[in-house]
Amino acid sequence: MTIWRFERTHVLIKRVIFLSFVFFILFCVLAGRLFYLQVLQGEKYLLLAEKNRLSVRLTQAPRGYIYDRNGVKLAENKKTFQAVLIKEQAKDYKQTLRYFNELLPLDEDEMSRIERDISRKRAFMPIRIKDNLTFEEMSLLQLNAPDLPGIVIEEGMNRYYGEGDASTHVVGYVSLLNDKDLEGDKDNPLFDLPGYRIGRLGIEQAFEEKLQGTPGIRKTEVNVYGRSVRVLEDTPPIPGKDIYLTIDSRLQKYGLEIFGKETGSLILTDVKTGEILALVSAPSFDPNLFTVPLSVKNWKQLSENPKTPLQNKAIAGLYSPGSTFKIALTLAGLDSQDITSASRVKCTGRTKLGDQLFHCWKRVGHGHVNAIEALKHSCDVFYYEKSQDIGVDKIVQMADKLGFGRLTGIELKGEKKGLLPSRAWKEAIKGDGWRMGDTLNLSIGQGFLNATPIQLARMITIVANGGYDKALTLIKDEKTDEIVSHSLNIPKSHLNMVYKGMNAVVNEKDGTAYSSRFTYRGQKMAGKTASTQVRRISLKEREEGVKSQEDLPWKYRDHAMFVAFTPVDKPRYAVAVVVEHGGGGSKTAAPIASKMLQEVLRLEYEDSQKKKEIEK
Repeated sequence: MTIWRFERTHVLIKRVIFLSFVFFILFCVLAGRLFYLQVLQGEKYLLLAEKNRLSVRLTQAPRGYIYDRNGVKLAENKKTFQAVLIKEQAKDYKQTLRYFNELLPLDEDEMSRIERDISRKRAFMPIRIKDNLTFEEMSLLQLNAPDLPGIVIEEGMNRYYGEGDASTHVVGYVSLLNDKDLEGDKDNPLFDLPGYRIGRLGIEQAFEEKLQGTPGIRKTEVNVYGRSVRVLEDTPPIPGKDIYLTIDSRLQKYGLEIFGKETGSLILTDVKTGEILALVSAPSFDPNLFTVPLSVKNWKQLSENPKTPLQNKAIAGLYSPGSTFKIALTLAGLDSQDITSASRVKCTGRTKLGDQLFHCWKRVGHGHVNAIEALKHSCDVFYYEKSQDIGVDKIVQMADKLGFGRLTGIELKGEKKGLLPSRAWKEAIKGDGWRMGDTLNLSIGQGFLNATPIQLARMITIVANGGYDKALTLIKDEKTDEIVSHSLNIPKSHLNMVYKGMNAVVNEKDGTAYSSRFTYRGQKMAGKTASTQVRRISLKEREEGVKSQEDLPWKYRDHAMFVAFTPVDKPRYAVAVVVEHGGGGSKTAAPIASKMLQEVLRLEYEDSQKKKEIEK
């Protein structure tokens, strides 16, 4: 009995020892695992735990405002509310979207875009679901919040353009990111912000970095449902810089208004400073259309419009400058002394060069004309004849001085360079030598030559300010008057002859723009008309009679142009107008320029009177 008890006790002791050893081993494993998790991997799991508790996100900076020269807001921000989805906070994001769609229906394009954004972005990044929520829509979402895990309503900002279509091609617009943006800059953290928009045109595009500002950082505590409980840390964003432009919104609006149904462009400058007071491209469009997702219907109306409202014609439209180029040729002739005050040419309506005939716009000719009368009547034959004496090289040299074939450097993207042909250019591009016929075509602003409206504005500004090449600008600066400019060394006597010719164009009977003359408080306008062909007139048509512009389809009518300045005796403002398929420069372009110059003189006077009243 004693032996049995001993053996039984011995077995129990063995078992206790074995179990103790097993528990010891398990304890060591558990302790080792805890040591590994809490000590060796402690920082990693602390961060994971914090991630479940905290939400760290960038906050969008308010975009800088854009003002006109008088402080009128051209682009500002309006508060808006948007619904975003944070995928990692939704148990089943597809179910959340289905329920959201039942409350606030989303179309196929929106759903496709949301799915695309979800596949691209990390799970903790917010995805824009719906913009510009109304109070009723926000209330509906808040009421159904328990059934919408991952959906958050956020306060955002939308761009607003108070002047509508008046300044679109100057100010530009912003729009949502597209596939091309995302592919081009995949690592840009700003692109992860829901509803982020970038500049697409005008100043909005050219000064994107300055306007966009610096984003802030917000750290919030969230509950198990992903709902924000409290803000733990909020580093506010730094707003973008404001930009003040040289344009006058009153003149911008008026400029677009006087174009009516015509299409083309207008640039008005202050010849003393180089400031652009108005830059109009017609037709225009409402930039507010692009701040929200643009409908297919609206996009087609804009992109398929034959009058190309999306193009900034003032800087990207290319045209033969036509008779406005006769100003450059006159100065080239005066410089080479092939044109003097005594120069006279008999115009019979044509010039013969070999077996070719070069026609004047006036079929019966102008008779004997001098340099001033040639400008007044825009006599082609005078320039045909004189260009042969001057030679292409001297013509090109003067044209280059006046800015043809060169970018103006305006603070907008998309400016075209134009083309100033030369001997070297033709040899390199056409593989052919320069011919005298090319010179005759160049003399009246036709042939290979083409220019943008802003280059015409630059030319007339240089002529009006006494021969100084002062950079044209859209940015208002306290040091505007100190903008670097240089003299082109054009003798005053040469400019005075051009002034007399341009004055005769407008203010003397039989001048090509006589019907557009005006006198405002003793101030008058001087200018030069032009009409440039867009189709070739056959010999048969000349013999039978050239069709009138009104009898031609719109797209086959001549482009109409006019450059001018005022006042005649002491130029302060210059303008260049191009009316696409407008027929004659005297008929459509000159009246527009005349109205604009009268308006700027009127506003100048009214503003000065108001200033005097304030100072009293």
